[in-house]
Amino acid sequence: MSVYQLSKNQIARFNDEGYLIIRNFYSLAEIEPLQKALADDPSINGSLYGMNGDSEVPHPINIWNKCGDDIAGMIPRMERTIDATEALLDDECYHWHSKFVVKRPKCPAIIGWHQDYASWYDDGLLYPNMLSIGTAITAATKENGCTQVIPGSHKMGLLDDGARSKNKTFTARLKHAKEKLGIVYCELDPGDVMIFHCNLLHGADGNTTDQTRAIIFSSYNARGNAPITGTQGINKEGEFLNISREQRQYCKLEKVPDDALIKGQYKSAFNHTKFIPPKAGLDDSFTRGVKLST
Repeated sequence: MSVYQLSKNQIARFNDEGYLIIRNFYSLAEIEPLQKALADDPSINGSLYGMNGDSEVPHPINIWNKCGDDIAGMIPRMERTIDATEALLDDECYHWHSKFVVKRPKCPAIIGWHQDYASWYDDGLLYPNMLSIGTAITAATKENGCTQVIPGSHKMGLLDDGARSKNKTFTARLKHAKEKLGIVYCELDPGDVMIFHCNLLHGADGNTTDQTRAIIFSSYNARGNAPITGTQGINKEGEFLNISREQRQYCKLEKVPDDALIKGQYKSAFNHTKFIPPKAGLDDSFTRGVKLST
């Protein structure tokens, strides 16, 4: 049994507000080897690329679908993580994808308000029975661009967010949601996690500090919600991720015991997970992966 089990109150809060923050989900001793590796190699083996999105400055990320036997590949498969996910989805879950989201010092890149399901819907999913878990590797603060959420906005359903900044329907609903529900800055210490529903409106500002902000976001789908045929849309937001339809299908997760990190049962920090390069050649109407400037 996992070292951490969600309570009924936590599950109820997630269902009501669409997100949940859990402090000290990982200990500093578990997180520190990954912190050191990131400090030694902030490019993560050169795998980071820029996601062109809602600002002129690309947002540094990388992504993986298959998890290796390193810390980066084990965190998405930790027993405590999977048990929490399955308690909230009320179903067996499987790994959709994970990504490092790294905000370098003074990085002004923003992530505009959006719902993850707006992209994943086009991958052929019938239901928004999905969630993501952000594991803080370094501190996430209001000043360095922590994730912002609109609590309860997941109950609004899937919004039409095509060309969000120019979509009057989306911007009107977003404005109303902010005024009615408010905004929460999800500040985290290393080892804390935030869990959020795939329809929750969320975004992030730039990093105004001299410190790097690094988080692993791992996303999960319910087994009963695997993509079906004949429903795939254009997925302009997710096309650049370069994950095939076959890779989106159900694949059983092999849980990692909760004591594996503290016992050092990993091969490296992030050298044994294969990161996926972004799809090249997409036109400017798509979200695209671009080379980061040095």
